[in-house]
Amino acid sequence: MRVRLVALMGLAATVALPASVRAQSRDSYLLPVPTAEMLGAMMGRSQPGVSASSPVGFGPKQGDAFAGFGYQVKAPGTGESDGSLSVGGGFFDPSKVAGLEVVLTSLSTLRGGFGDRMAVAVKAHKIIRGWGVGVGLSNLQLRGETDSDASLYMAATRTFSVRPGPYFSSGSFNVGFGTGSFRSAQNQIADEGVMGIFLSSSIQVNAWSSAIVDYNAGMMNLALSFAPLRKLPLVITPTMSDLTGEFGEKARLGLGAGLSWNY
Repeated sequence: MRVRLVALMGLAATVALPASVRAQSRDSYLLPVPTAEMLGAMMGRSQPGVSASSPVGFGPKQGDAFAGFGYQVKAPGTGESDGSLSVGGGFFDPSKVAGLEVVLTSLSTLRGGFGDRMAVAVKAHKIIRGWGVGVGLSNLQLRGETDSDASLYMAATRTFSVRPGPYFSSGSFNVGFGTGSFRSAQNQIADEGVMGIFLSSSIQVNAWSSAIVDYNAGMMNLALSFAPLRKLPLVITPTMSDLTGEFGEKARLGLGAGLSWNY
């Protein structure tokens, strides 16, 4: 049986600037890739993340670039720690015709070595009446094995105001569907089914932190995301993944961090 797990900006971990599409494979889940970096690209400064492992509809625009790493204390199926490294950027303008995000990820970097297992992910995204809508393809194998086929998905994300003031002032809602690693845990394990649905939501606790609930079609995840430095676009996101043990494992701790910039 081949268990295909989803990536944890994925890094879960999460970065809150230009958006990054996580490579969706067993290894890429163990090794998250930054997730919520997308909003910073839209808002002009670092923002805490809005997703722990599900892809989102927003993405980086022309001139936005980012890099990140993900770490998991116990990777599913191995019980060993592992991590990933990723780098990506945005092209074109999502507020006009459409934006394009491209992310290159070194999977299983701690156990397999840097560059031994490489995957690329791409996403076209556009802002439509306040919604970020994206269509992406993840886990496109470049080198080595990824234990999963490429996964196609569509995501729609909306941010909204909750209340005036510095605390709990805004939130987000994200919904989508996809094939491959976006199916339910049972379908992934049995290699059955066509597609699944993922959902996530976040609340911005204050200017530099957010709390996230994320169901990525295969498992339930909880995360906190922090953008602690006002002048440095760094986002750090610790995550507890697979809280209900869908893949036969206990909840696992992951940590992601990402840094973004404009060129």
